Amino acid sequence: MNMVEERIRAAARAAADTVAPDSVPPLELPAARPRRFGQWLRSARSPGAWWTPWAARLTPVAAALAVIAIVITVVTVSHPPHQGPDLVTGAAGRPDVPLGPPASTYVRSGQVPPYFVTLTPSGAAVHLTVGGATVATIQPSLPGGKVVAVTAAGDDRTFVLAEQGQDRKAVTFYQFRLGSSGRPGALTRLPMSVADEKRMTGLALSPDGISLAIAVAPGGGVQQVRLYPAHGGPARTWSATGGTIGDRFTSRSLSWSASQRTLAFNWSVGQTASVRLLDIGSGGGSLLAASHPAVTLASAGMGQTLSQCLQDMIITPNGSAIICPSGTITDIAKDGTTTYSTGFSEFSVTTGRLIRITGHWPQKQDEPFVYHLLWSGASGQVLIGSVHSAGRDWVGVISGNRFTPLNTPRTLGTYEFGTW
Repeated sequence: MNMVEERIRAAARAAADTVAPDSVPPLELPAARPRRFGQWLRSARSPGAWWTPWAARLTPVAAALAVIAIVITVVTVSHPPHQGPDLVTGAAGRPDVPLGPPASTYVRSGQVPPYFVTLTPSGAAVHLTVGGATVATIQPSLPGGKVVAVTAAGDDRTFVLAEQGQDRKAVTFYQFRLGSSGRPGALTRLPMSVADEKRMTGLALSPDGISLAIAVAPGGGVQQVRLYPAHGGPARTWSATGGTIGDRFTSRSLSWSASQRTLAFNWSVGQTASVRLLDIGSGGGSLLAASHPAVTLASAGMGQTLSQCLQDMIITPNGSAIICPSGTITDIAKDGTTTYSTGFSEFSVTTGRLIRITGHWPQKQDEPFVYHLLWSGASGQVLIGSVHSAGRDWVGVISGNRFTPLNTPRTLGTYEFGTW
């Protein structure tokens, strides 16, 4: 059994404290809901992203929470913009959810960045958010190298690539900035590195692009968050044992607030998973002593709502909420009646309680369901994420309960779609 399967099994028994203990009556489960299983994540996902199809269909007491933050994509050399057969256009059917305005509306109004970066088989590519056309490609800097992850700053123009050499072990980092036309400038090698990519479990560039946070599992059960000045200087390191932060290649297990005083990290201990907030004003030392839990999912009783988060949660840039893609949201009425829906559940970092659900859609025959969060606007009211609907996977902009599909490069599954 791999780590993800272990987490899914563990999540089915997880319980926590987002609901005050005296507010939850004894749990009485309704009859199990018949579930139909399908091969809904069948396209090209990274090996670390595999999780079994039944994971998204746990019973009402299951609360699946996995861990991840920022991004899963990269950049490459240069081509003139084009939109050709390598793109799947939105004309091929439509998702069975309320459609929103064109992507250009969000970009023109400044609600969504104009460019995003994807992984290619060895390097990375810059695309237009509107239409998905390729603006430029970037090849690995080392012969036989491969770009394995990318993270973005808050200006939507500064990116850092994580690259492996031909031996597929050590990870080095390169920063670049997009010009006004979306073309990347020269790559700048950064001074930090990770000796073995299998031990890198998170990656997040600070909003100002000055600091790079890396989660590392160096061995012996130790988990670390290392904070590096991007262009040189001593790192600060926080360490802990007894839990895990993320899986291999999962960069979204870390996320920043725009204030740059708080770094959110996912933390799993046995059968319980949560998001903790690290005060980076401390000089390093104990990861747990320097942080506090913001959200831990709770099991649901009568009159309660259970959000089943199947992927990692991130903090909104304004620092007010933690967002998780909830494959199935279970509402248990006081009379025991159970209804099912899906959406991006958002929890207050102050109280840990659910404050809203963006993209909140009722489920019929297991569809639609959300499963990845790729980007969040400042307050979490505009998102970019993945949805399975009408028998296929989509990536799009979510605002309120409306969804605007974006074009997807054919070479990528939605898990690797991109970072903004």
